[in-house]
Amino acid sequence: MKHPRTTVQARRNPCRFRRLAWTLAILCLPLGATAQQALIDQAQALSAAGKVGEAYLLLEANEEAYAGDAGFDYLLASTALNSGRPSKAIFVHERILAVDPSYVGVRADMGLAYYALGDYARAKIEFEAVLAIGSLPPDLRSQVEQYVRAIDNRGQSQGKFRTAYIEIGFGRDSNIGSATEHRILSLPAYGLYQPLPPIGLRRGDNYSTLALGGELNHSLGNRLGAYVGGDYRIRDYRHYNDPNTWTLDGRAGLSYSGNDWLLRGGILLGEYHYNAARLRHSSGANLDWRKAVDASNQFTLGTSVIKANYLTSATLGQDVNIYSGNIGWLRALGNGNTVIGLSGTLGYEESLRSRDDGDRRFWGPRLTLQSNFNSVLGGYVTTGATHSIYSGNNTSYQFARNETTYDLTMALNWAFAKGVALRPQLSYIKNVSNATLYSYDKTDLSLNLRFDY
Repeated sequence: MKHPRTTVQARRNPCRFRRLAWTLAILCLPLGATAQQALIDQAQALSAAGKVGEAYLLLEANEEAYAGDAGFDYLLASTALNSGRPSKAIFVHERILAVDPSYVGVRADMGLAYYALGDYARAKIEFEAVLAIGSLPPDLRSQVEQYVRAIDNRGQSQGKFRTAYIEIGFGRDSNIGSATEHRILSLPAYGLYQPLPPIGLRRGDNYSTLALGGELNHSLGNRLGAYVGGDYRIRDYRHYNDPNTWTLDGRAGLSYSGNDWLLRGGILLGEYHYNAARLRHSSGANLDWRKAVDASNQFTLGTSVIKANYLTSATLGQDVNIYSGNIGWLRALGNGNTVIGLSGTLGYEESLRSRDDGDRRFWGPRLTLQSNFNSVLGGYVTTGATHSIYSGNNTSYQFARNETTYDLTMALNWAFAKGVALRPQLSYIKNVSNATLYSYDKTDLSLNLRFDY
């Protein structure tokens, strides 16, 4: 998401701002020699020589030994911020303030770190806390006021912003119909059964994909906003028409932001076409809450209610209401280049027309790991499992189904130009069911080119 350019005044003298904040912080520190003074002197000399990155690495290597000393921690945070590591700077700032929240220089630099991250709401809170101090040096006060004005001007000018993307891809699906590997099955209700090709038997095929979408956000005030967005996706197989699909999904709603949290909710609409037929229409609503616990941790809660109506003659009677909730946690590691996420989902699928398998209860965990290796190359791994239990007896098997679906996806992301990225991706899915007809596994290998605007 692109933010409007900040004002020239606010960006004019950031180094001078940091020097002022550093001087004030030093004046607030306890007097007396410390065991790490030589290390601090060396780091300050490196910083003065323009080698801020080296100064940060020197201090970071000794963090375990000296963490907790305010002088060491402040210099570590300062070099982290000046070398482009604002997340690390905030983490260390919070460590200082936990001991003594009166360090004005720390408050000033904390605001600057949030500003660098684009978290303007929390940056303004820190800056205003500094401005509330009556004895603040005039030069530092002037610098802080310029940042506050820049944030206010940004809020007034950002009334609307948008994101958009286009993605094209090519791939190979090892099992286009998610079919069992067995060619002949014994069904208690019917005897021997032979699945029919192409989707009844395990078949592989090449495919092409197209996806495009976007979102428009409009500010309705300092905290309230509105959004509307949509996504269109199509998958077209080379040799078979049966598994061809396209989906169209839309969303609209409101968002409300607190100091360190965001609440977002609205309506959802969806269309699903399979083999050139309109298979399903869905509508519903969702509500999500995200809270930044600190600079490195984020907590999420979400819930949704979806009604799915099936429209073809073969699927009439499959209509369901889907109620689901999720809880999640994200943690940034190191300097923020790596993020680990753990989440869980719990849900209930209510059959509306006496579906053969009845109602369905489902739940499962998910683990995600994402990392940026350098400025252009990153990658992610996500894996999860969903366990499902059905309430009704399946007609073919004359007992209730229960099954677990496992999935694993690994991908690299090469951002070789501004707004352009190439993503090779490998996915594996395995469904284990007590009803053999529904047990399958499949591998999907694809190469995708994405344009973000």
